[in-house]
Amino acid sequence: MNTASRMKMNGKTAFLIVFAAAALCVTAFLDLRAQQPAKKKAPRESEIIRIATYNVRGPSDRAPNSWRDRLPRMVRTIRENKFDVIGTQEALKGPISDLCDSLKFATFGVGRDKHRGDEHNSVFYDPERFNVISQETFWLSDEPTTPGSSAWDSSLPRICTWGLLQDRRTGKYFVIANTHLDHRSAMARIQGVNLILNRLAPMIEKYPFILTGDFNSTVDDMPVRRVMGVLRDARNVSETDHYGAGDETFHDFHENRRERTHRKPIDFIFVNDRVRVLSHGTINDFRDGLASSDHFPVTVEIVLLDAPEKK
Repeated sequence: MNTASRMKMNGKTAFLIVFAAAALCVTAFLDLRAQQPAKKKAPRESEIIRIATYNVRGPSDRAPNSWRDRLPRMVRTIRENKFDVIGTQEALKGPISDLCDSLKFATFGVGRDKHRGDEHNSVFYDPERFNVISQETFWLSDEPTTPGSSAWDSSLPRICTWGLLQDRRTGKYFVIANTHLDHRSAMARIQGVNLILNRLAPMIEKYPFILTGDFNSTVDDMPVRRVMGVLRDARNVSETDHYGAGDETFHDFHENRRERTHRKPIDFIFVNDRVRVLSHGTINDFRDGLASSDHFPVTVEIVLLDAPEKK
């Protein structure tokens, strides 16, 4: 082979090598794009629902934290954060009426004692936006339909209130359930969670589902771990970073974090895979050393999905 032929051959070989390398790069790029999740479409404002869990504290404190003192602070917090649906704990009939009158909200749920009085796990909602299709309160006991019943060494009767709601803006349905687990009995907390998940399993399977509450448990405790075996902690699946107060959600009216006894959250919002979580926050509403409750409200912005969210 003469010099010219060799040069021609080397040129072809170099071209083929460059072409093959370019093809490999294109293939790798396409493979990488295929592996990356598709960018989620930004939701319309009309699709977003702002949900909160809020232990509103029973009206047992004196000034400056009496109910009359705290009511305007709570109304301010709710309005500023534009909550659409709120799962509450420790609400009594008087405060429930006050909040409904002040906010023009409606509510469902009954009290936990045998007369359906005492503390409620009321769910507040904007009646101009949502229709309540069905709702129920059941007792966390071996007799869930018996008012005032308790079990598993629970210090008090404990309840769960849930409702099937329709968003008038989108026509979509969702279920919100709200509870307050016992503060004394570990057995009551885990058995209560088991009852909630088992009783509401058909709703979890069929609809976008949200569970709010004061669980008197941290992420390391069995009740929360049990829930997370079925549902997702909204904080963990939020599309944006958690914002607001520190990890603790119970502050006992102490603005100074060093004075607080709980360093981990005990108030949670859980969702199934038909709920897209846009944001998650713990609202620090201390102003001039005063807060609306002894718990911070926890809130999420969500969008209801027609099908389970892809992992």
